[in-house]
Amino acid sequence: MSESLSTRSKTLTESVDTDTTENLSAKTSIFDRWTNNISYRQLVVSSCIGIFQLWWHPYLYDFRKLLPFLFLYNIFSIVIGYPLFYLELAIGVATKKGVLNCWDLSPMSRGIGIAMLSICVFSALAAGAAGAWCLALTVHSVHTFLPWLHCAAAAHPPCAARHRPLPAGSETPAQSFFFNFVLDLKRNGLEGGLGNLVWELSTYYVISWVLIYFVVIKRMYSYSKLVLFKDVLTYFVLVCVAVGALRLEGAGRMFKACDWGVLLEGLQMWREAMEYALIEMSVCQGSLLMLGSYCPQSPHRLGSTALLAFAVSKSSCMTAALVLGATHGALYKDYENVTNIWPGTSSASILWSDYVARIPGSQFWSALIFFTLFVLSVTTAALLVQTVMSTFTGRSIRKTTWAFLIVICLLFCLIGIITLCTQGGLYILNFLMNWPATKTRVPIAAVVATVITYIYGQTRFCEDVYFAVGEYPSVFMRICWALSPAVMMCIFAGGSSSWPPGEALAGWLLVALTVLPIGIVMLFYGIFKCRVRNIVRDEK
Repeated sequence: MSESLSTRSKTLTESVDTDTTENLSAKTSIFDRWTNNISYRQLVVSSCIGIFQLWWHPYLYDFRKLLPFLFLYNIFSIVIGYPLFYLELAIGVATKKGVLNCWDLSPMSRGIGIAMLSICVFSALAAGAAGAWCLALTVHSVHTFLPWLHCAAAAHPPCAARHRPLPAGSETPAQSFFFNFVLDLKRNGLEGGLGNLVWELSTYYVISWVLIYFVVIKRMYSYSKLVLFKDVLTYFVLVCVAVGALRLEGAGRMFKACDWGVLLEGLQMWREAMEYALIEMSVCQGSLLMLGSYCPQSPHRLGSTALLAFAVSKSSCMTAALVLGATHGALYKDYENVTNIWPGTSSASILWSDYVARIPGSQFWSALIFFTLFVLSVTTAALLVQTVMSTFTGRSIRKTTWAFLIVICLLFCLIGIITLCTQGGLYILNFLMNWPATKTRVPIAAVVATVITYIYGQTRFCEDVYFAVGEYPSVFMRICWALSPAVMMCIFAGGSSSWPPGEALAGWLLVALTVLPIGIVMLFYGIFKCRVRNIVRDEK
């Protein structure tokens, strides 16, 4: 936190009344707590303006499903994403503790914090890789002309020029450049291993993590001026690209080709829309619990903060999705009804590249857009790393924070370089985003809502929130907390999808390992409680 905004020197005096002493007081140092409600609200809202809002859009490649998917996303955002966003923020506010310690309110649920930190780690790896991609495209934008405006003669598979039919197996200029010259992608998947290390991409990945280190160690993410710059830059870019998208020929293709009948084809899209609503609201990755614990001591309008964060998350996500959908429509028209856009993490990067190639001043807009995406990647990863660092508490630990942070960043760099910065790194990143970074959020969110509503007690929790900030959660919130666990688990269990057997086995295994700490802690807590009860009964 900025020294001007945090209260590192602030102390709270707690009076303890006893029969022998009336004026005994204990002074406890309170770190990292904002004293300004406006700055704190800005920080919480800014946590919902990140790289995942502008880059991770699962159905950009399919016109039939894009708008129905966004429709489901909006519904789930209102009835599940927003209430759970408020709930996690309120848990941090009521407990004033971090991701692990906040679950002292229900000791049997302490495994939730470990599961959230696992999601935090996977999401940070993905954000760092996206940062390396965006930095590479930013650097390549500073050329005499954009290198993906035309096809390269050495491209393999062959690249097709604009306004011509796209032969089977060939690629558009933006797709060809991104796969061949940025990623040096293996075309046969992970068959034969990850391939060679891509040195240029590795360099950009290391640069991203060096910047992330300085952002976290200087607490710059929490510095209101930097956060304000990032948010203003993002919305300026979004407004400009939205205006430009209106002028693209073929931009309305996503409205003409959408098929609302896909909503009745099964629960797979419903499950993915629910997962998407959680990741876009930063739910179940622990950062909201950390931000809630930094809430000022003065009365705070928690509901209005959550509503504002919901509005900015929705507006940024929907604007980016519609702009990229319009770009795909223009590309669809150029190549006579076929584009060969791949599903997954690469689609947004390719469509952003194609978008800037279509507007006047393409070099300037390319550099600005990809620089903005790079800033969002760094700040998103910094928030996630800051969430991990917040679990290290104690005065002695704080003196060596820099050492812990260096170790964490080095580990992220090492893991990312040997996996995400290889020729098969795209497939690893797709796996991370499709499985541990998204699918694990639904069962964890269901457990969180169940613990607060049915184990700790919803009325008791609402009273805790009232005593903390002077605000009682609304009836809508309490109804959603009570009903959402059953709804989420039914859709999650019924939303089967067709994945390659190897990927499905590895994915579900990783999901199970991420959620496993919750079950283990509950099991050991139940055994411990039974033994204590038996001992007490025997003593009587």
